Amino acid sequence: MSPETAVKFLNEYFSGMHDVIEKYNGQIINYIGDSVMVVFGAPKSVEDHENKALECSLKMIDALEKLNEEWDNSEFSRFWKNNGIETIKMRIGIHAGNVIVGNLGSKEMLQYSTIGDTVNVASRLEQANKEFSTSILFSHEIYSSLTKDLYDKANYQGEISLKGRDQKTKVYDI
Repeated sequence: MSPETAVKFLNEYFSGMHDVIEKYNGQIINYIGDSVMVVFGAPKSVEDHENKALECSLKMIDALEKLNEEWDNSEFSRFWKNNGIETIKMRIGIHAGNVIVGNLGSKEMLQYSTIGDTVNVASRLEQANKEFSTSILFSHEIYSSLTKDLYDKANYQGEISLKGRDQKTKVYDI
């Protein structure tokens, strides 16, 4: 893709995801390349944040399906289909725990962000979707807080070793 086409694509994608994330009270922390970093519970507390994060993820997948249809109908998808990519897909990693949140950076440039083990685990779960051929992976910390409806839809995938952690992490998909 040309830079202009890539920017158009990413802006459409991010706009579609923003609408869903906002509906579920998620806070977009930043965009990292083609990724969206979202937190539920900061700067404002979000009740039932584990369920909100998973529900939001499912709706993001639905929103991406609609975007793929729109891109097919407008033939915008030719920019990736002509390069052997049939459809745009996403991977999501979800974990819950304590984070450091606030304005981080230098005195010349601050950015609101979150850091900590919880952020690292979520990022590594997102990457682990490749191993499991899944779209959404989440930790036991999320699984143990799910409502019955989501709990019943969850599938245990096993335990994996994540970089930087001594104990294995139980992972689930939906």
